[in-house]
Amino acid sequence: MLSNKPEINLLPIYVMFKDSKSIFNGNVYLEVKQSLETYDIALRRLFKNFEDKKMTDNPLATLTESAIYSVAELEFYTETVYDEATAITDENTRLKEENRNLREQVYKLKLLNQSLKF
Repeated sequence: MLSNKPEINLLPIYVMFKDSKSIFNGNVYLEVKQSLETYDIALRRLFKNFEDKKMTDNPLATLTESAIYSVAELEFYTETVYDEATAITDENTRLKEENRNLREQVYKLKLLNQSLKF
């Protein structure tokens, strides 16, 4: 039987998300990154103990090793998502600037067009 899941609204990351309303907030990203690094270190230490005792065939050791790879994949995924979000934000900023410049050009051309009509 599975143990009860912890209440998500009691976790620090939930509180940070509720404050910022975005998963792309730097504090949320750092909290996730630090949590994953903590899990990674703890799991690798645990697996090292299994290796030292020559118990790598133990089912718990196998599960621990799988968890290490899962955490590594989550770390990679977190970095990738954050990098993509940063790239999208930068592109959004660039497009807003380009849009503003184009609006200015349109306005100048409208003024020129009006002056040529008279």
